[in-house]
Amino acid sequence: MRSHFRLFSRTVAVTGLALSGLTLVTLAPTSAVGAAGSKASQLSSMATPARALSGVKVLGWGFNEPIAIALGGNHVWVANNGGDSVTELSETTGAVGKVISGWSYGFSEPEAITSHGAHIWVANLDGNSVTELSASSGALVKVIGGARYGFSYPDAITSAGTHIWVANEQEPNGFGGSVTELSASTGALVKVIRAGSYGFNGPHAIASDGAHIWVANYEGNSVTELSASTGALVKVISGSRYGFNGPFAITSDGAHIWVANFGLPGLGNSVTELSASTGALVKVISGA
Repeated sequence: MRSHFRLFSRTVAVTGLALSGLTLVTLAPTSAVGAAGSKASQLSSMATPARALSGVKVLGWGFNEPIAIALGGNHVWVANNGGDSVTELSETTGAVGKVISGWSYGFSEPEAITSHGAHIWVANLDGNSVTELSASSGALVKVIGGARYGFSYPDAITSAGTHIWVANEQEPNGFGGSVTELSASTGALVKVIRAGSYGFNGPHAIASDGAHIWVANYEGNSVTELSASTGALVKVISGSRYGFNGPFAITSDGAHIWVANFGLPGLGNSVTELSASTGALVKVISGA
């Protein structure tokens, strides 16, 4: 079954308070603003734009349920799941370059974002598509979609070598999952990996260490390791000793793989460390 969910969704009013070297942003539920008919005007009057300062800044331009972030082309790219948009920020100043939206971009609950050289790649969860942008300008390159790509609630994306890898949360029948491999230079389909032996079960995160692709299976409490050069299965890692409990996020530092176990309340709350060269368990880190 589809495991995608939101922990919360709440409309808020934003106010800015400028301090020395720091911009603080406070959030107030719209229920505190007034009746529905006057919310918009009152929200406008409550918002106080924060001045640009040196140091740490919290920015709010164009953000609407920002859910994923990536670096590319000297910019920071933020996928706004609730706004069907992408916000581009300056990597050096945090200033807003542009907010990218519109039907032509194909954004539909953008859930994940990554970069590869000159391009930015956005996985659209409800659009069953991937949007490719120019990393230098934000201009649309193409929207990739269609049954042959196997996109089915694509909720994670990464790049490795000359390929883009997309984790599809479930198959069209509502179960399992798959990984779609694309050419990073053309966006052309390389293959869709979906055989049962891969152990995909609600894959929710994907990462690369250069030589391998690692997929966290949220529903299956497992991690699937693939060859980054061929997409071939290396192994499916599972078992109670690994501490996998709703593995929700995954990353690599080259030598190790780190898995965040979200689980159910009170049941996950841990991080599993694996060897990137062998997939062997290093340790399970847990505790309040």
